[in-house]
Amino acid sequence: MIRVDHIDVSYDGATKILAELSFTVERGAFIGIIGPNGSGKTTLLKTISRILSPTGGVVRIDGRDLASIPNRDLARTLGVVPQETAINFDFTVMDVVLMGRHPHIDRLASESKEDIAIARRAMAMTGTEQFRDRSVNEISGGERQRVIIARALAQEPKVLLLDEPTSHLDISHQIEILNIFKKLEGEVTTIGVFHDLNLAAHYCDTLILLDRGEIRAMGSPADVLTRDHLGRIFHINATVKKSPRTGKPYVIPIIGEGAPLRGALRIHLICGGGTGSDLMHELHQQGYALSAGVLCINDSDYEIAAELGIPCITEPPFGEIRPDSLHELEVMLGCADAVIVTDMPVGRGNLANIRILERYCATPIILFGRSDATGAARDFTGGEAERLFALLKARGATAVADYQDLWNTLQDLERRGDPAEQG
Repeated sequence: MIRVDHIDVSYDGATKILAELSFTVERGAFIGIIGPNGSGKTTLLKTISRILSPTGGVVRIDGRDLASIPNRDLARTLGVVPQETAINFDFTVMDVVLMGRHPHIDRLASESKEDIAIARRAMAMTGTEQFRDRSVNEISGGERQRVIIARALAQEPKVLLLDEPTSHLDISHQIEILNIFKKLEGEVTTIGVFHDLNLAAHYCDTLILLDRGEIRAMGSPADVLTRDHLGRIFHINATVKKSPRTGKPYVIPIIGEGAPLRGALRIHLICGGGTGSDLMHELHQQGYALSAGVLCINDSDYEIAAELGIPCITEPPFGEIRPDSLHELEVMLGCADAVIVTDMPVGRGNLANIRILERYCATPIILFGRSDATGAARDFTGGEAERLFALLKARGATAVADYQDLWNTLQDLERRGDPAEQG
């Protein structure tokens, strides 16, 4: 177990780089340290590895003060993968990886067959065995990074400290290496600095968010990677979704702030089951004034509407739409210049969202993603929903298959509503 207890760190004795940091890492955990540039991530890692000494507080490993552990014992305990991989001497790859065995070899003794076997196993894990006889300075930066990782693995440490361990690697090798570290979970305590928030969220159990030398948040990736933290700490506009496969969060930056509000069209979205999430992002970026609903509060479309600040009518799950929600929907539809209905699944619970549109003959209705297909596979009402969609089409609802058709349709509606265009 690693315990960081109220540590302060400064380089010049005056300016604090880290201030009053405290946290505990349980044995075998995989912890990610994230934060903007200059937040103190590398400084924290250097302090845990004893490259830097804290000006206040203490770091303990298994109850022992880090400062009191002999160098040889510490080298058997801690393995470090640094940012920089430059090696000044012309060692072979095998020589470099075998350096990880030095803490385990008696002075004046040579490497044993077991040491060589461990080094080869580390090279096999990192895909570097093919370079074993080449000079470490003759291979690429990404290949050298994998050699440094192999050296750390050959050390067989109890704790691995990773300072951006995959920064020089292509995506396939990033995943390959992080999978190796993940397999060590439970046996080796791993603390890594990450710039890629999505990789950190996928591989780490716990994230520590640093900013200006202080811990702003610590917890599960879902608790730390929130839209609020991304905005306040990283100064980015982003949404956070949950992977349907892993349940882990992933960050999607919203590029640009969107066009100025046109004021020409107010659009109400009737969606559900995730069919409206991307559409909300696109319309929001284009600057349209949006509303949405009725949606269940556990629907991913509602989560996106809430993140983007889109007014939304909600209902609890597993029930039909209540009369007061239908009244709210009538108000929103009455204010809308256009209604977009996605190719959502329709059941008895949300059928009223479609049925209410029978009363809005004058409001342009756009059926997004439905084109000429019946969508019967998404009708769970015994055909009632498809009957309503057919009625809406017969009354002039516009079916559009993709975004280009949608933009063309919306621009046409804007021109029709512009007096200058009409003149």
